[in-house]
Amino acid sequence: MFHALGLVEVLGSADAIQVVDVMVKTADVEFQTWNTKCGGHTTVFVSGNVAAVTEAVERVKTNPPCEVCNTAVISNPSEEAERLVLESRESSRFAREAFKKG
Repeated sequence: MFHALGLVEVLGSADAIQVVDVMVKTADVEFQTWNTKCGGHTTVFVSGNVAAVTEAVERVKTNPPCEVCNTAVISNPSEEAERLVLESRESSRFAREAFKKG
């Protein structure tokens, strides 16, 4: 399904939003989801063709809008990697919907 996945890890949601903004303005990539873990680290996931994802990730690495902890580009991700991203996206959607109703 995904030609490539780009991952950028930062500290906090505000920095994650800055990274997403830069990445989608830099190349034809689509924001998929983000995942926040203990310690405040947030990983942003984008998808697109390999060249676009690489361009977006490289832009954040070479001219970061905030402190970037780690980056990765995965070409032709495995079904398992895709499943993890899609499950994260779905769980985030359910959390947002529950918050709206709450």
